[in-house]
Amino acid sequence: MSRLRTETRPAHDRIESVPFSMMMQEGKLPQSRFAAQMACWLTVHSQLEDAIAASETPACNVVWQSAMARTSHLRHDLACHGDVDMTASAATATMGVVTWIATLADQDPEALLGPLYVLEGSKLGGTILRKCLDEAYQCGPEALSYFWASGTSPMPDFKAFKERMESALPTKEQQDRVVAAASEMFDRLTDVLSGLIEGLDTETGRFLDEPAASSKGGCPLGFG
Repeated sequence: MSRLRTETRPAHDRIESVPFSMMMQEGKLPQSRFAAQMACWLTVHSQLEDAIAASETPACNVVWQSAMARTSHLRHDLACHGDVDMTASAATATMGVVTWIATLADQDPEALLGPLYVLEGSKLGGTILRKCLDEAYQCGPEALSYFWASGTSPMPDFKAFKERMESALPTKEQQDRVVAAASEMFDRLTDVLSGLIEGLDTETGRFLDEPAASSKGGCPLGFG
């Protein structure tokens, strides 16, 4: 886990450089684009969770627990947030993630623990986002169950996950493949998030083709 944290740092920094998460924190992300992220994440989680659960690889069997699955949370939340404004590039990038995960499941299922590390780690940041999202969309925590999957604090679950990973991947060769897959997962999700902010002014959250409000009067159509 120390190697994962340290050696995926460049890829982690790249995904953090995409303004998507900051727009969520600042309440600037249109709800339809948040719903699109939920749709992308549902597709990715479904593929990864099914692949790991079906794997007969000892390391996957040690690490994976059915309580870790979050597809049901995503389906529930997605139904709460209205229209999905999916961009073509985000959809294409998401399908790229799915295809890659399927390839790992076929050729190197142990490496699936790299993408799993990325998604489990995201629970830690979710503790910050859930309050911001609730304030932005006035939706209540029941519509943000994905971010509450580990209760009020994800740390106990993450500590247990860390211990299982350490015991399941004792050799450098195993760790090398999992670290490489985790870095690639960060990079592929970076492409998804980059696609999800296409057509948005990242400073204001407005759609770039949306008419500006009149500066001369109260009417947004400019009639005084």
